[in-house]
Formats: sequence, C-alpha cells, structure tokens
Amino acid sequence: MSIDIILILFGAGILTGILAGMFGVGGGIIIVPLLFFVYSYSGVTSPYLMHIAIATSLFTIVFTSLSSTIRHSKHGNVIMSAALIIGFVSAVSVFIFTKIAVLLPGNILKTVFAVIVAAVAIKLLLDKKKPDEQSNSGTIREFNKPVCALIGLLTGMIAAFSGLGGGIFAVPLMHYLLKFDFKKAIGTSTLAIIITSIAGVIGYVVNRPDDLVFSHYTLGLVDVYWAIPIIAGSVPAAQLGVWIHRKTHLFVLTKLFALFILAVSLKMLFF
Repeated sequence: MSIDIILILFGAGILTGILAGMFGVGGGIIIVPLLFFVYSYSGVTSPYLMHIAIATSLFTIVFTSLSSTIRHSKHGNVIMSAALIIGFVSAVSVFIFTKIAVLLPGNILKTVFAVIVAAVAIKLLLDKKKPDEQSNSGTIREFNKPVCALIGLLTGMIAAFSGLGGGIFAVPLMHYLLKFDFKKAIGTSTLAIIITSIAGVIGYVVNRPDDLVFSHYTLGLVDVYWAIPIIAGSVPAAQLGVWIHRKTHLFVLTKLFALFILAVSLKMLFF
C-alpha cells in the first residue's frame, strides 16, 4: 500500500468518524464510494469490487460506532433497550439480505446505494423544521417495540445492500415514529449500528464467493488490509464528532450533510 493511499484512507477515516459522532451514522456514505473509486484508480480489478467495498465499510463501522457510542452514552443519549431491539432485529435482517446481495452484480449494488442515498439527501433538504424545534425533551419512558423491530428490519436490509450502518435512516425513523428527541435518536443509533454492522460483516465473511480472487488480505469479502488506516482515523475522530455535535447548530449541519451525500450519490450514478 502506497503512502498516498494510506493518507487518503486515513483522511477518509477522520471524516467518517466526525460524521459518525455528529449524526449517528456509521460512515459508509463515505467509505463505500471512496473504496470503490480508489480501487478503480489503483488498477484493482474484480467483479466483486462493490461487494468488497460494502463489506469493508461495515467492518470499519463497527469500530467507528463503538467509539461514538462510548461518548454519547456518557451524555445520557443512548436508550439501551430501544438500541438492542433495533440492533438485534437488524442483525438478523442484514445477515439474511447479505445472502441476496452477494448474488447481485456490483453495478446493481452501486445503483441501489446511490438511489438510497439520494432519497435521504432530498428528504433532509426538504425538511424545513429545525431539529431543535422537533425535539421532545425529557426521558423516554415507553416506546413502541414493534416499531423498533420494523426500524431494525429496514436498517438491516439497507446495511446489506448499501454498506451503510443504517443510522442515516434509523435516526429520522426513531425521531418521527418513536418520538425520540434528535440527540437521543443519534446516540441510540450508534449502539444499534454496532450490532447491525457485526452481523453484516459475518454475512459477508461466510458468503464469500468461491471464485473470488483478490490481491489484498481479505476475511471473506472484507478487505482488512485497507480497513486498518480507515479505522485508525475514524476511532479518535468519532470522539471529536460527538463534541462538535454538542456545540454546533444541527439545522445547518444537516443541510450541508444532505448536499454532500447528494453529490456523492449523483457521482455514483453518472460517473
């Protein structure tokens, strides 16, 4: 691995860590397209490049989200029971859907990823209410467990097909459907993502294609070799992201983030 590749992956890890801490997402929104494009730029060829990018993204998300969860829990923003329901249902869901994802061509996965991300970006841009105005303060005493299970099912499916930890969907769903305030939705999402991502990694490990030939060290479809610089950057940066989350106006950050992921999705679709 060349120095420039190491720096690119490390820098991407820092950015994903900050976003993970700020928004309760795993960072797949950056890691998946970055790995795909860097593989292509480096001349790495395989019909499973998109599958490898997704599997590797889920692997790095485990460590990034763990770092975020530790910091969010210290601020009382992790609702443990809800996170466990969402996490374990999504774990079953992601494991099942990775069996389907491995059978699909990489171009289809790339398109699915781009469309999902574009839809989320548009939703965030069109939402005129500020997070502060939508929040419900106070402690969450009761919540709808079947709705938690539904959120887990959807986020697991999304994780399998896109490499996202699911937080980019779980956070707004928890806020709108479970009436969690925005900060608790983000904190709870970080814990649920850990469980989802672990299941996704297991799914991509045990469902390794028999005809996979890849030059890097892989665990199933996970490129452990290229994951290390990403994790090295994302773990400490996630702590910084939580700090920024507490200090910065979320309305502005949400719109900027939406524009960024919309640009990423358009690049994946048309370039």
